[in-house]
Amino acid sequence: MDDLGKMMSVLLVLAASFPILLSAQEEAITEEKYEREELGVNPYTTPSIAQIFRQLDELKPLPFDQLKRDFPAPAAVNREHKGLIFGGLIADGFLIVDAERKNLIDELGRVLLKEARSLGVGDRVMRHSASLTELGRRGEWPAVRKELISTQTDVEKAMIDLRDQKMAHLISLGGWLRGLEICAGAVEANFSPARAKVLVQPELADYFREEVKTLPPTLANTPLIEKIRTALEKIRLVSDKVKQRELTHSDVRAIHEQARDINAAISRND
Repeated sequence: MDDLGKMMSVLLVLAASFPILLSAQEEAITEEKYEREELGVNPYTTPSIAQIFRQLDELKPLPFDQLKRDFPAPAAVNREHKGLIFGGLIADGFLIVDAERKNLIDELGRVLLKEARSLGVGDRVMRHSASLTELGRRGEWPAVRKELISTQTDVEKAMIDLRDQKMAHLISLGGWLRGLEICAGAVEANFSPARAKVLVQPELADYFREEVKTLPPTLANTPLIEKIRTALEKIRLVSDKVKQRELTHSDVRAIHEQARDINAAISRND
């Protein structure tokens, strides 16, 4: 990352004003945080799932049966694609935890571990997988939330250790897209202008659009990444409408459809 890129990354963090990012901005600057910024890893890249939990809490009760999906089937895809899938699984995890679905915790733990191994970070996730399963069976949901947060944090640390900031960005993008689909679906099912404000995240959409542009050409020009780029642009256009008026039910439906379609493409290996 060149000096201008580093400066823009820091400015993006300082300029962010969304509630889901406030706690990350208030953390004291440490040597580890400085290293993360040097690698381009900031509150947008692998953002704390704790922050997304708080966002979902604002939208309860969640219509779980409308928002759930089958876990992505194993596929022979490249590592970057697996990063997008892993991020989406983390988002699936917080939906399952928020809905307190004991019957899905075992499978979540297994799928997370399998995908983590394919990314080369299985050791980081193994103990979390066992703990998620045990805590979920006992219905200790606050503890399950903490364990899922720790899982995400350990994967981020693994990316830092590997100095693989692009993978951290893709994991974050996958999680954000699935999280956006969940939140938009919840707002569409129980619409109000106040609830719709949760979906207005233009800085995040812009951030990920710029990150997609920095991918190597062999990856950036694949059909999947091109679909993601187009979806991000459309989502950003809908968010822009809030400058003139509140988002309507139709606007929320458009965001939901864009996020749902691109997540389906990631799962299908389009």
